[in-house]
Amino acid sequence: MATFVVGGIEKIEYAPASLTGVVSTWKPMPNIAVGTVAMTKNIGTKTTIKKEDGNTAFVNVFQPADGDTLTIGLLEQNPELVQELFSVEYDAETTTMEYFAEEKIARLAIRITTVPMSDGRKAVITIYNNDVQTGYVNNLTADAVEQLALTASIGSYRKAGDTKDKVYTKQFVLANGTVIDSTPA
Repeated sequence: MATFVVGGIEKIEYAPASLTGVVSTWKPMPNIAVGTVAMTKNIGTKTTIKKEDGNTAFVNVFQPADGDTLTIGLLEQNPELVQELFSVEYDAETTTMEYFAEEKIARLAIRITTVPMSDGRKAVITIYNNDVQTGYVNNLTADAVEQLALTASIGSYRKAGDTKDKVYTKQFVLANGTVIDSTPA
């Protein structure tokens, strides 16, 4: 029986953000810290207004939640990725990065590929429009490494010809990446 289970991280990739849901070239985010990837779907608030003479709803009012978020911890601080995430100047001759005082919000698309489940299916989650802020976590000790801590505010995108904004795609594929045709027979 086919499953639609999402779990584990096979790889994470990034590219410049896309407001149209189209990305041509992806780069890897290397060395993802275990247990650091989390996508949070925030739920809005519903307020029910009732009439004085009854217990039924007269009207429901919905207030949207803050935007959805994605967090990722990276053990790797390669200069190419650091330049995408921070306001930094890199000198390749001395392998030195100088960090500027101003904060940077990186505008990135992020694609997460999960590990295959027991039936060989995995998910590819693509979030095309993220505002990413990056900091550091972990002490500099003998048994820990400094991690890049990415927090992405997930934005929307709209493909050409669409009339509604979208937030992300989740596609189930076979372990080798082959698209699954789920059309009923």
